[in-house]
Amino acid sequence: MGATTYDVIVIGAGPVGENVADRVVQGGLSAAVVEREPVGGECSYWGLHADQGAAAQRGGASGGPPGARRA
Repeated sequence: MGATTYDVIVIGAGPVGENVADRVVQGGLSAAVVEREPVGGECSYWGLHADQGAAAQRGGASGGPPGARRA
C-alpha cells in the first residue's frame, strides 16, 4: 500500500468531524477522516436512535458506505 498525503486529518466522523472535513474540501484542501466505528447511515449522532445501539451490538447496520473499511 502506497503512502497518501493529506492536508488535514480529521479525528472522528461525528457531526463536527463531518462538518470540518466538508469545509476543508470546499476550501480546496484534501482531508482524511479517521473513525474507530463504522461510518455511514442516516444519522451521525451516536446512539440518537434506538436501532443504532442494536445495530452496533450486531456488528453494524450496513458495514458502512461503499469504499469504507474497518481499521
